[in-house]
Amino acid sequence: MNLLISISYLLISFFLTILCYKKFGKIGLYIWMCISIIICNIQTIKISELFGFVISLGNISYGSIFLTTDILSEKYGEKEATKAINLSFCSMLVFTLFMWIFLKYEPSSVDTSQKALETIFNYIPRITIGSMVAYYISQNIDTRIYQFLKKKYNRIWISNNISTFISQIFDTLLFVTISFFGTISNHDMIELIFTMILFKFIIAILDTPFIYIASKFKRVEELK
Repeated sequence: MNLLISISYLLISFFLTILCYKKFGKIGLYIWMCISIIICNIQTIKISELFGFVISLGNISYGSIFLTTDILSEKYGEKEATKAINLSFCSMLVFTLFMWIFLKYEPSSVDTSQKALETIFNYIPRITIGSMVAYYISQNIDTRIYQFLKKKYNRIWISNNISTFISQIFDTLLFVTISFFGTISNHDMIELIFTMILFKFIIAILDTPFIYIASKFKRVEELK
């Protein structure tokens, strides 16, 4: 069941990414990145299993963010991709801050939601910092490598896959190190890093057809 849900979710996520681009151009991708990073950070809290591996359920949504960045890099260049990264980073920062403030309200005696909300939104500071640092650095690495490979080879599959592979390695190493170093054994850290990178690589390969589809669309701005 988990595999079927994962495949369905991945297809829906990637189709919505290119639909946002087709209908609304780069503005649609900006909005999609802001939505996805918030969804991803909520989903990351839930842990499941796939093929016997323990996984965080934010990985697919996170994969659609890299697809979005690569579409922006391919169609609009590094400047617009970087703008989207900064905007989504600010969205995540504001969302995290506002939810932290929100939890400071004293709940009513009849309230039944406080504990559930604390479980979801009262992030451990190290994990929050690790997530934000890893996101910002890896996204910028992805954009710069994509542009370098695009100029050198001008092959979408090369630019898309290599830039995503390298940036996802940095993302995982930064996130796991900042979030868990000293709190879990080195063996568990290595296993966690390996599992996360493996699933991110699979998702990165699967997004390749979607960036090719997006590359065939005329930019919305060109149709006006």
